[in-house]
Amino acid sequence: MELEQQIRAKLAGKDILLMTHLVLGYPSLAVNRQVIAEMVAAGVDIIELQIPFSEPVADGPVILKANQEAINSGIRVHECLEFAAELAASHPTVPFLFMTYYNILFKYGVGSFLERTRAAGLKGLIIPDLPPEEGEEYLSGCRQRGVAPIQIFAPTSSEERMRRL
Repeated sequence: MELEQQIRAKLAGKDILLMTHLVLGYPSLAVNRQVIAEMVAAGVDIIELQIPFSEPVADGPVILKANQEAINSGIRVHECLEFAAELAASHPTVPFLFMTYYNILFKYGVGSFLERTRAAGLKGLIIPDLPPEEGEEYLSGCRQRGVAPIQIFAPTSSEERMRRL
């Protein structure tokens, strides 16, 4: 089921949904696994998994620290992909999303990364440093694979830009 369909189905029974976020590998994948199980048991609707990045410009100091500690502990992109596949399979009623920065996709290969993301069972991606004007390969790759490219609105976004996004 596509992300939009899952969200609409969940909204049929609730007025509001809860999406949570965690940085993969912080403090460890074992702790992440436990926390995610608790989130699911508590009724979280969507879970955003952040692949650690060395310069997370869209994040504040707490998430920056978590990213740095995860990287320092040795977490790698391939481990995040494998972990995400495990969790998506373990909790099929909860849509999982990746949040990361474009350099990860660029270095991995956009098409390869999107293939692995879809194969892992993730429903969407948040790439905050990739404006749609510069992301045609990413956006078309997401469309081809049925992965939702979640775009970000800024408080200063115009009505026209919000419609486009």
